[in-house]
Amino acid sequence: MKAGEIDRSTARLRGDESKMPGQAAQACRTRLQSASREAVMKLDRIDFRLLDLVQRDNRLCSEHLGRKVGLSASGVQRRLKRLRAKGVIEADVSIISPKAIGQNVTAVVLISLERTRADTVDRLKRQIRKMSEVMSAFYVTGLADVVLLVTVNDMEDYERFARRLTDESSEIKRIETMVVMDRFKAGFTLPIASIAWF
Repeated sequence: MKAGEIDRSTARLRGDESKMPGQAAQACRTRLQSASREAVMKLDRIDFRLLDLVQRDNRLCSEHLGRKVGLSASGVQRRLKRLRAKGVIEADVSIISPKAIGQNVTAVVLISLERTRADTVDRLKRQIRKMSEVMSAFYVTGLADVVLLVTVNDMEDYERFARRLTDESSEIKRIETMVVMDRFKAGFTLPIASIAWF
């Protein structure tokens, strides 16, 4: 199967899933998961090595990457273009220090909802996506329903954020805030070095 074929079949499955009864929808989800696993398995050792390098420093030039993985610069560029097109590389960004721009308070926020119906959760997700203070958001299992990583200038800013969050969502039952005392590790690197280099 060619790379493009996985994307097209996956799109068809997603479009049909909402029209299926429970058992058929489950079979559809299983096929989607299999397609995703197949896409990951098509990555070879060189792909993994490139991913490991660029996730640590995406400013490395193609010539340098090529020397590391045994490819020409044009070969590196073709592979990176394919990895971006397939969504393996989701974005190329710079990580900015919050304190350097005056964001002195970071908080982990746990949100519990009155009820976790799909429409309630989707509405909250849409609301949170619009809030610039939220760096990351997760819908989770456990005692809380949603976990946020929030950065603000000071506690007054956080109070305004929390008030706006609760005012705009009547389904929130409880918010628990944990203020970060020390951020001693941060990043988005995935543990793929053992696959890439050994």
